Amino acid sequence: MKRSWALGIVLLLAGCGPHYTIPNYETDEVEKVISSGRSPDGCIENLKEDAQKLNLKVRLTDVQQQATSGPISWIYANSYICTGKVLKTQS
Repeated sequence: MKRSWALGIVLLLAGCGPHYTIPNYETDEVEKVISSGRSPDGCIENLKEDAQKLNLKVRLTDVQQQATSGPISWIYANSYICTGKVLKTQS
């Protein structure tokens, strides 16, 4: 019982934030990759890791700080969102 409770706390503190892609509907290819992090540097690092997992090369286009609400939401929220545009490879 103690292990599951401790695991729940770790997951709460780890945070859940957006990590997703936006497709180009004309070509069905990934156009943008969105990642989050607790700091601007962490967000950029997560973006690079997500792009590497998808075998894509991305260029950072935007870093935004998201407002959190609630008395303890800052503990588990990733407050920075990074957007990366997928670079087309020349063939």
